[in-house]
Amino acid sequence: MWKALALLALLVLSPGGDGLFRSLYRNAHVSTPHKGDPGQPLFLTPYIEAGKFAEGRRLSSVAPFPGWNLTSYSGYITVNKTYNSSLFFWFFPAQIEPWNAPVVLWLQGGPGGSSMFGLFVEHGPYIVTRNTTVRARDFPWTTVFSMLYIDNPVGTGFSFTEHLQGYAVDEDDVARDLYSALTQFFQLFSDYKDNDFYATGESYAGKYVPAIAHYIHMLNPVMTMKMNLKGIALGDAYSDPESIIQGYAPFLFQIGLLDEKQRKYFQKQCDECVKYIQEEKWSQAFELLDKLLDGDLISEPSYFQNVTGCSNYYNLLQCTEPEDQSYYRKFLSLPQVRQAIHVGNQTFSDGSEVEKYLREDTVKSVKPWLTEIMNNYKVLIYNGQLDIIVAAPLTERSLMAMNWKGYQDYKKAERKVWKVLKSDPEVAGYVRQVDSFCQVIVRGGGHILPYDQPLRSFDMINRFIFERGWDPY
Repeated sequence: MWKALALLALLVLSPGGDGLFRSLYRNAHVSTPHKGDPGQPLFLTPYIEAGKFAEGRRLSSVAPFPGWNLTSYSGYITVNKTYNSSLFFWFFPAQIEPWNAPVVLWLQGGPGGSSMFGLFVEHGPYIVTRNTTVRARDFPWTTVFSMLYIDNPVGTGFSFTEHLQGYAVDEDDVARDLYSALTQFFQLFSDYKDNDFYATGESYAGKYVPAIAHYIHMLNPVMTMKMNLKGIALGDAYSDPESIIQGYAPFLFQIGLLDEKQRKYFQKQCDECVKYIQEEKWSQAFELLDKLLDGDLISEPSYFQNVTGCSNYYNLLQCTEPEDQSYYRKFLSLPQVRQAIHVGNQTFSDGSEVEKYLREDTVKSVKPWLTEIMNNYKVLIYNGQLDIIVAAPLTERSLMAMNWKGYQDYKKAERKVWKVLKSDPEVAGYVRQVDSFCQVIVRGGGHILPYDQPLRSFDMINRFIFERGWDPY
């Protein structure tokens, strides 16, 4: 009952090898069904180019399935005909006032993590249970936002390319393909093209989101079709690796995961990694970081796993990932589900190829692009208090290394205690705000914040997008 009351209160008050973060996804095995009829993949670009928008929308409608009955649309948008590269999307119009609700793009991290993880594990309308059924989520972002989930970049999840040259090797490639997908999407769903648009994501999407936002920012003045970009939201953002890596050793020591001897070794390795970054020796920097944190390029556990005994660095209180974060994989293997979402027998990729081509990108920064976005749009940067790999103090380091227009005011801004409701005995988190920039730390949550703290995450994104301030209701 309390969940329903809390949600009602919020809605009434609303107007209208593997990569650094890929352990969550590296075992995301979604098998191709051998029985049943999975249907055929739906490629929508031919309908868009032919101006057959109504037919394309009709064909992309997702068929009802036991446990789900919301209107949604899915299919493939071709972003590179030369290499036959297509991005898969799943779009959920808002349940409340969809004609007026902001359109929110969600991009998963990785690199190579499918946004189906965000949909089913974090904030989509459905949760997959152990027995492969679905149930409604208590605080889905789809209630008040039209959520657009895209498997990005090509080669991630259901998205694919048929040529090696089709894989992204840097954030310019990522942004170019995403921009193509978005322009086609807003042609197909033109009723939403004038709605406020936000690009959001977490972890490695701390690079994807600034990349696509900056691309839109640069092209909007000269393109006929303009996207109504209002802002971005980044969770546990891995936007500037150098500043984050420099802070790992003292942070891990201060939270008790390293002793003094281990801290000194970790710091020495991080210093060497940063030196490689500054010398633009990207491969050497990646290999050193991998030995410290992942161990994917070597045949033994990483240094982090050896000294902590934990393979999970997403939540200080968990040594391994929760089992229910993987239930969606089996669900997406069901032929009736594949038929409903128009992917057919298309292979669901775990992103290992994506990571291979973005390996050097892993240690590069998007700080100049993020700075430009912070100077011109609304920006929310948030962290879970219990995250390790992109912890709140590491984000503070990144922000202090950025020269944006609100930097001096940010350094002097007082942090505000944030509660969802006045009657709440618990504090939801802490906020520092300077004009249209908000930095939020959410108590009780880790790297996968909406999974750990669904109500607080829902309240946070509502307050940011609808500009409702941070006073309790």
